[in-house]
Amino acid sequence: MTKHDFIFSYKFSHRIKRHLVFWIAFGFTFTIQSLGDPLGGFFNKDLVLRALQSALCFLPFCIISVYVLSYVLFPVFLQKKKYAAFISGFILLVALGLWFNYYATILFFQLNSIPAFTRAQNLMVDANFVWSAIVAGGLALGIKLAKNYYQQQNENLLLAKQKALTELKLLKARIHPDFLFATLDDIYKKIRAGSQKSPLMILKLSEILSYLLYESDEELVPLERELVATNDFISLSKLTIADKQISLKIIGNAKDKFIAPLLLLTTFQNSFSVLFADGNEKFKTGIIISIEDALLMVSLALEYGDKSGSHARYLKSFIESEQRRLNLLYPENNCVLGLSLQENHAELNLIISLNTSILPAENGHRNNFKKKLYEAV
Repeated sequence: MTKHDFIFSYKFSHRIKRHLVFWIAFGFTFTIQSLGDPLGGFFNKDLVLRALQSALCFLPFCIISVYVLSYVLFPVFLQKKKYAAFISGFILLVALGLWFNYYATILFFQLNSIPAFTRAQNLMVDANFVWSAIVAGGLALGIKLAKNYYQQQNENLLLAKQKALTELKLLKARIHPDFLFATLDDIYKKIRAGSQKSPLMILKLSEILSYLLYESDEELVPLERELVATNDFISLSKLTIADKQISLKIIGNAKDKFIAPLLLLTTFQNSFSVLFADGNEKFKTGIIISIEDALLMVSLALEYGDKSGSHARYLKSFIESEQRRLNLLYPENNCVLGLSLQENHAELNLIISLNTSILPAENGHRNNFKKKLYEAV
């Protein structure tokens, strides 16, 4: 049994041990304080015997007080804000203590061979040990509340971490609804029109969704796989976005390099949603992805059909928000996003630090994905 189990476990055997330890410690303290003045003879035989007799007579109501306060009055009344009922119950507990300890006091005097005692003496000893029992109940309740508070704080912290991780995963795995719905709508239209492009679009969309659902749970994925998904996304964008010329060129060797899953894909999704927000304008976009050592460099050159100052402002705002997103979700990749603007030309540049360490063995049946040749789209 670990220390944590002993303190916090709800297992019956662990709870019994906790209560035994508490009562052994409290009983020992209760007996010691009944010895009287240590200077008068701490280990005097008569004092020790009297202390043991005191514990025998008055400790039982301490036990009653602890469990009534901790398991009846507090959870049933006080915790539910039934204050009047709690006060009434507490008064009844004190009255029960006075009655119980009255006869315990008589027994204590008899055990100590004190035949002559007044009612005032009896009541004074009685009330004193009732007070001790109430203090014991308060102490036990305080320990229980402190333990529950600590557990609640830990649970809240754990839930907050789980919520943050869940939100982080959702943000990382987010696929734009406008892209998804537009693609599905375009596939539907092409199928009805008998277009030969519809099977290719279905295949590429299924590849993206497959990667999103089944292959993006790892901390790192092969850069090759991320580029395949990005390539599929750009290919779909070419087929679904009218009057937009998009070209892609990949330079360098992606082998034995790894990247956070969906980092590149979601960045392209976010970029395209801003770049092609205005369907009335014609754009020409050239994308170059370069891989050098442990760096991935992306250059996205955009040529406007005419001057568009308003679109440039959107791009500036997008760069700021996207940089914040990358810093939040992928701090270990040191992503740097930049923007260069001219009259009818804009260029987005992204630099990402890659991981070149060897990944642990991947789980699942999708370890071996098919290799694709990267060509200009």
